[in-house]
Amino acid sequence: MTKKSTLTFSIIYSLYTGIMPLIMSGIVSLWAYSQIDALKTIDLFQATFIFIGFSLAMGLSIIPTTFVALICGYIWGLQAIFPLVISYVLATIIGAKVSKLIDNNQILVQLNKNPKAKKILDRLKNEQFKIIALARLSPVFPFGISNVIFTYMGVSLRQLLIAGIIGMLPRTIFTVWIASKADNIQKLFTTNWQNYLQSPMFFIGVLSVFLLIYFVLKAFKK
Repeated sequence: MTKKSTLTFSIIYSLYTGIMPLIMSGIVSLWAYSQIDALKTIDLFQATFIFIGFSLAMGLSIIPTTFVALICGYIWGLQAIFPLVISYVLATIIGAKVSKLIDNNQILVQLNKNPKAKKILDRLKNEQFKIIALARLSPVFPFGISNVIFTYMGVSLRQLLIAGIIGMLPRTIFTVWIASKADNIQKLFTTNWQNYLQSPMFFIGVLSVFLLIYFVLKAFKK
């Protein structure tokens, strides 16, 4: 594959990671309304393969992480938190490895050829841990896209995992907790979201977006 085709494919894949979760969350929601209650009879040991499937789906940007946390919280309650964290780790590894395989560092190479872009990347590296954690905490920055962007920027897998889990953990715990309070599937997707919009976690999420923008703009302005 030529460098030009690799770059094109890298851009197409990044677009896919933003669009596919939105499409699939709607499809899975339709399934959830009719089938999800049947899964409540499955214990966590039997659900191992379900979590593996979720890991693959999240890692390949098929379904969004928040949606998975809602489903798992509704079915298994707070005991779903630990398996979810493991699933996030696996999904991050899958997402990063696939992104690296597709891009092969071509976007980073091209950016480093531009002196101005290279300076910005170097500045962003100084705030790398904060940016990753805030991106994971933010409810508006998709998991799949963040895997792609951070991998394309040359972020190490170790850094992505550590900062990513720190950022995702508060939002995951809150999402699982609020989903566990739902009496039925209708409340899971309606009343619970209304409660979320009135909760401190919503304002923390909004704050994370502004902080993320601040650190990125800071790198561009220097």
